Amino acid sequence: MAIPSVVPQKAPDQAVLDAREALAQRTPVVLVTGRAGTGKSHFVRALVSEDEGTPQAVLAPTGLAAMNIGGQTVHSFFGFPPRPLIGNLEKPNWFFTRTARALKRLIIDEVSMLRADTLDAMDQHLKVARKSQRPFGGVQMLLVGDFYQLPPVVRGEDNQLLEDAGYQTPYAFSAHALRDAPMTAVELTEVHRQTDRDFIALLSAIREQRGVADAIETLNGECLDRSLSQKPVLLCATNAVADSYNIRGLQSLSGVSAKYSGGFEGEKPKHMADRFPAPIELVLKTGARVIFTQNDPEGRWVNGSLGTVKALEEEIVTVALDAGDDVDVERAIWPQARWSWNATENRMEVKEEFKYVQFPLAHAWALTIHKAQGMTLDAVEIDLGRGAFAPGQTYVALSRARSMEGLRLARPLSERDVRVDPAIAEGLARIGA
Repeated sequence: MAIPSVVPQKAPDQAVLDAREALAQRTPVVLVTGRAGTGKSHFVRALVSEDEGTPQAVLAPTGLAAMNIGGQTVHSFFGFPPRPLIGNLEKPNWFFTRTARALKRLIIDEVSMLRADTLDAMDQHLKVARKSQRPFGGVQMLLVGDFYQLPPVVRGEDNQLLEDAGYQTPYAFSAHALRDAPMTAVELTEVHRQTDRDFIALLSAIREQRGVADAIETLNGECLDRSLSQKPVLLCATNAVADSYNIRGLQSLSGVSAKYSGGFEGEKPKHMADRFPAPIELVLKTGARVIFTQNDPEGRWVNGSLGTVKALEEEIVTVALDAGDDVDVERAIWPQARWSWNATENRMEVKEEFKYVQFPLAHAWALTIHKAQGMTLDAVEIDLGRGAFAPGQTYVALSRARSMEGLRLARPLSERDVRVDPAIAEGLARIGA
């Protein structure tokens, strides 16, 4: 059955121009949204590269997201404790206050995973540090992300706390700070990851829960147990399932394994969960399926490229890319940034808190959907097991595929697998997005 096209037809890159114009006009809050593959992270990187003279910092809600964008976590930058940020907080420390007073702009990537109470705490801290009652103390806020993808983490007991504090939802768009803050909302509409407009329209149907029955019928009809031209990476909902697949895959290979330990340059982090894009302990064998977790500066592979290990040495791992070339892979570096104000030179600067050093590889028999966010994959198999447990999870999994021809389903999808939180559309409409 045909999928109704809901693909916006706005001129390519016009939305980017609109966002840049809003930033140039010093709009207090600029929200940049867009479906998977529309270039949101690329927009952030380009902006930071071009506006090096602007006193700004790049933050993200989680360690992994921060490292992928070359930034710092929100909690680390603000000095927040790891608990719900409701009510009066401790006064910001001197280090944060000095930095905050010099700031012109804060960029928050993956804002869909930022909780409303955290955004309000940011507003409160900036107002105190800068001695200003303007929204966010007069610091321009650039919020970037897709609320239809992965949501904030809210543990059971936190739901009641948020409700008691007057939050309609845990999403950032429910923050009290946005009620009176002038805002421009821009949606990036030009999809770069996929080129097949029928597939793009199908993904939009899943994302927004429109015409889901037809979309599922099409996916099950074309993608169930099909043969793929490349070996796929399996995307699943939980770490336990991904670990099980990867352990079995490694055990199925003969030969001696090699163990590569990740290391740190600088101060070792206190909290390491959800932090590193390559495993702390990476065990490989010849024949192991691997996925690259960082773009190659020389352009030989990108984040999400797949391959098979051909040879193992102490300082080099040789990988046969599925795309056809053999490459020698050396250890890569992921800096964990800490932004601060340099009073002597009168500018913001990045002080690296530490560097994580490891081969930019992970086992690729399976990945969690969460770890695959931001990746583009040529061959994908999706196994949701007992079903998706978070809104947006199925959409994130499906939208990793570059094309429908590279997508396989381990079991039929059902409408129960497509979970979209109705509060998203309501909340975005409420703030004019």
